[in-house]
Amino acid sequence: MHIRLLFGFVLLSTLGFGQSLKVEIDNVYNFKPSKLSKAEQQAKFPAMDKLFDKIKNDTAQYFPQLRSELIANGHNPYFYYDGSALLFTFSKSYADKQLIAKTLVKADLDDLNPELYTRMLNQLANEGVDVTAAALKILSDDKFSFFIPQHVFTFDQGYALSYMLLPQKSVAYVDELISSFKKASPIAQRSIIMVLWFVYSCKGDALINEAMNDQSLTKEVRDFAKDAMAHGKVEKAEANYVKTLDKTALENLRSEALKRFSNEAVGELDLTTKVLRRDTGCR
Repeated sequence: MHIRLLFGFVLLSTLGFGQSLKVEIDNVYNFKPSKLSKAEQQAKFPAMDKLFDKIKNDTAQYFPQLRSELIANGHNPYFYYDGSALLFTFSKSYADKQLIAKTLVKADLDDLNPELYTRMLNQLANEGVDVTAAALKILSDDKFSFFIPQHVFTFDQGYALSYMLLPQKSVAYVDELISSFKKASPIAQRSIIMVLWFVYSCKGDALINEAMNDQSLTKEVRDFAKDAMAHGKVEKAEANYVKTLDKTALENLRSEALKRFSNEAVGELDLTTKVLRRDTGCR
């Protein structure tokens, strides 16, 4: 079903495909969704729905053109998000999933729905796609977050970044996080520390330990680093629970938690990280 949200998985253009897809894209994607009023957004829906059905019913004809334009540079940034969302919705191809991850780097965060963006990258990462570059984009937006009403829980930048990156093998992103740390804002630095704590790698722990006493950082960041490294204690009730789980079961619990967006899942991620850090040490 087509999701009727301009900031969600909305689709491509209002024109027919008689001319080249490139021309149509550039004619239609000449606006920033974040600058549109609600009425202006709603005015886009009928034509989008019509084109949605047309593309969905003939993906064999139109998807090759769509892929080519997603690869090409020079389009309005919103097209790269919107076109990626379309491909994400209908294609099961691993090559397409890799293309989506690369294309989203060209999108503009101002025009994205943070929850849908996070969920899309989380699913791609869980399916083995390297989403590092697209995920690290959110470090430039200190306000990146979304609220889940049914769980009364906010995924702030740190949790969103964690859910994008952690399903991957850490080698894909730990070095990138470390190299980004010094130039990042204090909020982004705290997000990086959070992800590195969850990763429990020797490189990541080294950065957190250094941050604890780095006077070039804000007090809030230093304190956050100290709190992170002090957070490894496993409480009695937690210890009793994990006694029933071997390392494989713990890692499976952690993996499954990273597929669910809730405060309970975050709690499971936190618990399994503490136990794995205690029993494994940095990796």
